[in-house]
Amino acid sequence: MQIIRYLVIKEFRQIFRDHMMARIIILIPFVQLLILGYAVNTDLKNVKTAIVDQDHTPQSRQLIKSMYASDLFLPAKSDVTPDNLEDRLGSDQVDLILWIPRGYAEAQSRHQSAQVGVFLDGRNSSIAGRAGGYTLGILRQENQRLLENSTLNASAFSLPIGRITATTRFFYNPDLTSRDYMIPGIVALIVTIITAFLTGMAVVKEKEVGTLEQLMVTPITPLQLIAGKTIPFLILGMIELTFATLFAVLYFKLPFTGSILLLFLGALLYIMVTLSVGVFASAVSRTQQQAMFTVWFFLVYGILTSGFFYPLENMPAFVQYLTYINPLRYFLPILRGLFLKGVGFFDIWDEYAALLTLGILFFSAAVIRFKKTVE
Repeated sequence: MQIIRYLVIKEFRQIFRDHMMARIIILIPFVQLLILGYAVNTDLKNVKTAIVDQDHTPQSRQLIKSMYASDLFLPAKSDVTPDNLEDRLGSDQVDLILWIPRGYAEAQSRHQSAQVGVFLDGRNSSIAGRAGGYTLGILRQENQRLLENSTLNASAFSLPIGRITATTRFFYNPDLTSRDYMIPGIVALIVTIITAFLTGMAVVKEKEVGTLEQLMVTPITPLQLIAGKTIPFLILGMIELTFATLFAVLYFKLPFTGSILLLFLGALLYIMVTLSVGVFASAVSRTQQQAMFTVWFFLVYGILTSGFFYPLENMPAFVQYLTYINPLRYFLPILRGLFLKGVGFFDIWDEYAALLTLGILFFSAAVIRFKKTVE
């Protein structure tokens, strides 16, 4: 036992003698707890809701008032008409549309069924199912209110009560299959792990074995060294993306309705960012273990603040601002849009622009930090 005690003491001294490792062990978990404690939120709220009111009567306005009575449904900043209904759902501007057709109030006055339409973006099956359930709950409350009002009118007892009935339709994932929503995200994670983790550890390995100094005394510039180290993982990342996409389509029967060229363009921009993260992690690390922990921190942050599991709208405002520097936030809509909606370039051009901007910024920071390390 005495020998084991000495070994344990020695190991702790070795760990905390490395100031970089001490910061990783102590600081990073608290940062993750602080940020991700707010980001991980399964509550359903701020569902972007648009209402198409073609009836324009006191009865339809009462239904609209009931829909917006809580913070669950948030008025969407988009004009929706019956003609552009599907386009608005496909553009991520609207999550739910309630359609109140003409004759809604008249049907109630005649004690007939008043039909409304409930249309949802079904890609995230959990959110869509719960939002649809809450909407039907509001309609049931309205039916209860109509029943209570009808009892005040004695003449209404001889007639059937006009009730509100809903026709519900889920777009882009009509069966609400959660797998269709999750698999594109898993494809993104596979690409991230291959490119960021392996790049970070490959460069640090040169430091550990002492070959980095030998490379730097040759007529190789830091930029050329970075290119030589990252291009193989860029190629591997694209190969992994290809195999993962084929596996998702052929084995899981996931529909791919978009453009292959747009898929590879988005992946190229995204991988440029993840490779930069790997290079930066290698530049601030002295061992592969340090590089692995550094990339792991960025990976966990990236997953939980990207909309992979939890809607960004559920997160506090300050966390939503932090997600703007998360490349996975932009790559996931590209993948899910191409797989499930068949979006075109102009539907997601802002995601491409964001990835290009982040790629330039991250790559510049990685090169600058790497140069300081090797000089």
